[in-house]
Order: sequence, then C-alpha cells, then structure tokens
Amino acid sequence: MGVKSKPQEKFSRLPNTAFIVVDNVGNVKTGYEPLDEKLSGGFDRGANILLFGPPIAGKRVFARMFILTGLKSGEACIMSCTNSTAEEESRTFRRLGVDIGEFEEKGLLVYLDFHSRLIGASVTDKPFIRRIPSIIDLASFNVALREVLTEFHRKGLPIRLVFDSISTVMLYNPFQTVSRFLHVILGRLKSLGSTSLLLLDEGAHSPSDIVTIKGMVDAVVTIKTRNGSRYLKYESEIHNVDWMLYEVRR
Repeated sequence: MGVKSKPQEKFSRLPNTAFIVVDNVGNVKTGYEPLDEKLSGGFDRGANILLFGPPIAGKRVFARMFILTGLKSGEACIMSCTNSTAEEESRTFRRLGVDIGEFEEKGLLVYLDFHSRLIGASVTDKPFIRRIPSIIDLASFNVALREVLTEFHRKGLPIRLVFDSISTVMLYNPFQTVSRFLHVILGRLKSLGSTSLLLLDEGAHSPSDIVTIKGMVDAVVTIKTRNGSRYLKYESEIHNVDWMLYEVRR
C-alpha cells in the first residue's frame, strides 16, 4: 500500500504580518465549539452551507461568529449584507468583542453592501466596502464578488463568506431569478474553495422554494427555539448531528 503524501501548504504574506500557513484541506471551525466537536473539527472546507431558521433565533450571531473565527485564524472573509449597511455590520462585530478595524484596513474583511443604496444612506466609500447599486442588480453583485474572490485567491488565502440573507433577495426578485443567481455564485464560491454560509428565514417562503435552495447546498444548519432555549442541528449527505443545545456566545 502506498504512503499518502502530506497535503501541500501555501505560504502567503499578509500586509504588515509575518508568513502564515494556509491549509487547502481539512475542516473550518464554525465559531461554536460544541458543534465543531460533533463535526470532528468543523465544516468541510469549501462547502456551501444553508443556515435556516426563524427570525431572532440566533442565525445572525452564529454567522458573525463564523466570520470572526475565520479572521482570527488568518482567513479572508466576505460579509454580504442585505438588511444592514456595512457600517452597521462593523459595529455589530465590535459589540461581539472584536476590534474589527485592523482586519478591515488590511483588506481581510470586505463588505458587499446591498443595503446602503436601497435606503439612500449617506455613507463614505471605503476600500473594504463594495456598495451594490440595487437589491435587484444581481449582476453587479456577481461582478463585485468575482473581483473580491479573485483577489483573495491570488493571495493564496482561505476564504469565508456570509450572505445575509437570501430571504431579502427573494423579497425583491422572482424566485427563478434568485435560483439562477444562487446557482452561479455557489458554483463560483466552491470553485475557489470558499466556505460559505447563506441565511434563509423559516416561514417566509414556500416549501418548494426551500427544497430547491436546500438542493443547491452541501449542508444545512437549522436553528430553532423552544421554551426559551435555542437548538441547532446539522444535516449533510455524509454527516448528521441531531438537535443540540445552542447557546449564543460572544
């Protein structure tokens, strides 16, 4: 029997940092340690994961802890926001206890902001913020995403993305348009090894639309509330984690 060779590692230099080691294989920590333990280390690198559940169940905190965990590990992160501006997202990260400014200035955290133009906010352009002209201008989002992904990939950085949320995009666009949009971006994300978390609200869409979206992803994390407590489960083709307590942690 042959001996397996050790996966090759890439070395990348970040602005004002020493060399870091980037693994191209393995697991990606979720930001919630009890789930990482159940998944033998976290999500599969390069997976597209749907984060599904009712509003105010903890999805948004889970997603942002996923981003913060990546930044602390030297990964490049993309925060796509449809319900808040990039500036509001930055403040949310700070409330979670992380001085996010360093990562923004180094270009390790980039925001793709649908919301600012939608509400006509008076905002200042910054290098780490891409303002999407309209929530229905999905082509402009595709262009911005491709540019950011290409730059991160060129630097040899592992990538994480959060898209919050698919539900808002579906509010303004026909489902056929959204499903085609998702098919394109999910393929692009996977081709570049991005580990991506996409949020979808339970109770806001038809069962057939939800089934279609679930069929596009590699795994689903479902969050629910019961008697004042939160629970989550994980489902994929090869690994399932039954309902477990989910305690929002900072």
